[in-house]
Amino acid sequence: MSATQPRLSLPRLGNDYGSIAAAVLEQDKAWPVAWGPDPRSTAGRVRIGSILSTASTTMPASPTRSDPRRAGLRWRFAVAALLAACAPLATSAQDVRPGGRHYTERAPQLSLAATAYRDVVQDRITVTLYAERESPQPAAGQAQVSELLGPVLEQLKSRSDLEVQSSGYRTDPVWQQSRIVGWRTRGSIQLSAQPSESFNRLVGELATKLNVESVSYWLSREARLTVERELIAEAVAAFRAKADTATKSLGFGSHAVRTVSVDDAGPIRPEPVPRAMMSRAADAGAAPVPLPAAEGKTTVTVTVSGSVALEP
Repeated sequence: MSATQPRLSLPRLGNDYGSIAAAVLEQDKAWPVAWGPDPRSTAGRVRIGSILSTASTTMPASPTRSDPRRAGLRWRFAVAALLAACAPLATSAQDVRPGGRHYTERAPQLSLAATAYRDVVQDRITVTLYAERESPQPAAGQAQVSELLGPVLEQLKSRSDLEVQSSGYRTDPVWQQSRIVGWRTRGSIQLSAQPSESFNRLVGELATKLNVESVSYWLSREARLTVERELIAEAVAAFRAKADTATKSLGFGSHAVRTVSVDDAGPIRPEPVPRAMMSRAADAGAAPVPLPAAEGKTTVTVTVSGSVALEP
């Protein structure tokens, strides 16, 4: 009476020979137990299913083999040799396939970038006003500056269409012939709003009490993001068109996008107008004059850059 050796079948795992080997060794852990030390065992068969398309291998056991561990070791060497022989063939088949992953990795790479931009009207204005006084002692000048800025801040805070904040307050010594002859105190406020005639009139009224230090127009974050979302689609379309043109000009049939990035550029707030151009002396008796100003434009830019693999 003879015992039949166990049959071992492996599922088809494609070209992942590391997974095949792992599955073989996993099932081989129980081999000595399944083989059995029964001396009546005279034949055995091991089947490796679907390593290649329809190939299978059988291994007859030696009638004189009595050590199950030695039998399992010889069986593992046979499987390893088979996998090593199959791997170069499958790799070569992948390399010659035009659309395959290995071909794409080794294909010529083309780097390019495309930009979309738009000039947008600046929808915010910021004006900085200040009060400045000199006095023999610091406390006196500070009190005078606070008397000027306090009522203005209270007046502006009540308006919901304005953004108001303090932008600086300092006291510095006044030097003359290497000695301190007085103290200069300066305080400033900053207000922002949408450009309008009413805002220009307000600044004109405030300029009778305070000095205008700077005026700057800028694009709000909300407006910039809205434009950027529209420009992304334009930049991507330009990137694809440039890649198609370059691919055909270089004699290739198609391309595959490998890497891509989207970047935006453009100033959010321009530099303020220099103080020397905008300063006005505070004069309580002067009639209010609206701020002469006109908003400009800023350029919003979106750039799409990346690389493509050129294919036959």
